[in-house]
Amino acid sequence: MNPGTFLVDATRGEERFRVKSLLHVGRSYQIVLAEDTHLEGKIVCVKAILYDNDLLNDVEYVKGRRQALRDEMEFLTLKSPLLPDPVDWIEIADSPVGLGNEPILVYEYQHGPTLYELIEERHPHGLAPLRALRIFGAIARFLGDIHEAGYVFRDLDPRHIIVGLDDIIHVTGCGNATKMGERPNIYKSELNFAYVAPEIRNETSGQMLRRAADVYALGALMSFMLTGEEPRASVENPLTKDAFDDLSNTEPPGISLLVARCLQPLAKNRFTHIRKLLPYLEPENLPTPVTDGFGLILLPTPFKGAERPDSQNRALKSKLSAGPLISVERDESERPKAVGTSAPEKPDAPITKPESQELATEQSKKKLVISLAAAAVLIIVLAIMAILRAKAGV
Repeated sequence: MNPGTFLVDATRGEERFRVKSLLHVGRSYQIVLAEDTHLEGKIVCVKAILYDNDLLNDVEYVKGRRQALRDEMEFLTLKSPLLPDPVDWIEIADSPVGLGNEPILVYEYQHGPTLYELIEERHPHGLAPLRALRIFGAIARFLGDIHEAGYVFRDLDPRHIIVGLDDIIHVTGCGNATKMGERPNIYKSELNFAYVAPEIRNETSGQMLRRAADVYALGALMSFMLTGEEPRASVENPLTKDAFDDLSNTEPPGISLLVARCLQPLAKNRFTHIRKLLPYLEPENLPTPVTDGFGLILLPTPFKGAERPDSQNRALKSKLSAGPLISVERDESERPKAVGTSAPEKPDAPITKPESQELATEQSKKKLVISLAAAAVLIIVLAIMAILRAKAGV
């Protein structure tokens, strides 16, 4: 489908949305800008599914992907100022799979760069701490709203957060939001494990889909906002050395204490409810080391040799279909970045010996020195005793 053409709803025969241009090709969806001719040409986002070409004949897979889009439509109806308003749900006859009409989600377009773009392009060393705290607070309150509605967001990837004028925040890309306690749809968007709590990365039962999972995601996002360094996906080693150093020296220091409390690998060590976090989000109320619940909480320490993630390690070959809207051939270097994988990436091997190994080696050396010294003393003692016996014999 080319710019200037209409999306024709196959069920109503209606021509309402005129395609303008391709906006974004992501991990699982293609998003196109269109004019809403019923609202004086208002610009809207039109979201279409990208299918894995290898699974186009898998009926359950196709149905699962379509249900995921319908679930996102339902999620957008929640009352939150950070969510774009849903505009329409249409079905078009032009589908890459042979299973009836292709569903399309239409929602309000939000102006502004993504949080990821804002930091990467304008603030590569992170936002000013108090500015980051304001955005942190807005997203925390948003999470509180969706938790009250019974949802867990799961994945706070900064690529799905829009920063508008005066830092007005909007959240898009809500395909991973899932109802608490329910089995997640295994055909939903792939997760970016860097911003997902360890206990839910491969969760299929729904039992671990709790509020504390989003608290971890919030801490991971805040670490990126403050340092410009994306967190690592490894559970034991989420922070690079540079990010750890920057967070440890953040002023005011209460902000790094908040990150530390949120970014705990064990859920029981985090805030278990957003409302417990909210009192600390004003500069005058930041926690201190003597604040209850913060004294023994530390930032996860990076392994020796931990380094900034390779900016190219996300560029994977895509097997996704072109989708039913606009087909744009992309250069390999411009392929969508694969920010989620089927399993968490393993931590990079340290380039120096682990501290425990260095300590063991050092201790072995000390034991050898002590043993040699003891042997030397014993030889001297035996020599003296032999001399004394010889004199006594005389």
